[in-house]
Amino acid sequence: MPQLELTLETVTPLFLAGADARGTPELRPPAFRGAMRYWLRAALGGVIGDNNLDALHKLESAVMGNTDFGSPIQLRLQGSLESSNYKILPHKEGREAGQRKAFNAKQVFNLTMRQLRTSDEAIWQMACSALQLALLFGGIGLRSRRGFGTLRITNSSDPKLIKSMPQSLPEWEKYVTYATSQAMTVARHLAVAQKVPTINLPKGPTRFPCANQSGMIWICDLDAKDGVDAVRQLMAKTRNDSAFGGIGREYRQASPLWVRVIPLDDKYGLLCTVVASNFKGSDYRRVREFLDGFEGNYIQAKGWNV
Repeated sequence: MPQLELTLETVTPLFLAGADARGTPELRPPAFRGAMRYWLRAALGGVIGDNNLDALHKLESAVMGNTDFGSPIQLRLQGSLESSNYKILPHKEGREAGQRKAFNAKQVFNLTMRQLRTSDEAIWQMACSALQLALLFGGIGLRSRRGFGTLRITNSSDPKLIKSMPQSLPEWEKYVTYATSQAMTVARHLAVAQKVPTINLPKGPTRFPCANQSGMIWICDLDAKDGVDAVRQLMAKTRNDSAFGGIGREYRQASPLWVRVIPLDDKYGLLCTVVASNFKGSDYRRVREFLDGFEGNYIQAKGWNV
């Protein structure tokens, strides 16, 4: 049965709590599986559309399982990581900043993924692409949409499925277009294999967060001294605006903006991904204005947002 081994490095503190939310963090597969599910749906929605939810459930279940049958994909994590206290809001001071224990940056651990019970190649390739998107665009654990929990792939046992991540801005741009193109091709193959009709990339914003033509990918060099400094610079400019999600009297909405810290040769930057869906308060003009406030480049990734 297929197997993939990745060496991962923590770029920013990893808030990965166990049973005690404020206790010692724990390296557990469910957090990674949850991230894979989100980005799996995002890729699948881009090839089957946002109206065929039964088909979406069928394809998602084939890869990640459901309440009736387990997933054929198994994850295992190995490593011993040290932790410290960190501010959840590093741009604030005192009690307002909050503190939790998190795994320290610049530590490595191993992730092994296996396919069990079935040798369906389309399922395996889709699982690999979902994992790659999760590690590329987002993070793992608390505040993962705002740069915490960022991980870097430093080594892969199969670069044809998942490549190691680069350390220069031009190479990051190439990596993004490669990974998204691969994911959308694989998602289409899975849909065809499972006899689900496919469509062209939705115009968007869509009913649920998925690849569409209204999505944005933006990359910049912040000249940050470390990963936490990159997060601090981002949060210092973040608006209290319903267009970015949040919790209010009449709504509770996850942000459409995902941010990961990108380690460069001697500094740090940001990769921001906007997965455009319809929700109360959504306004992607304001989101774009926010991103324009940084000096960076927008990436047109064929099959993902064009």
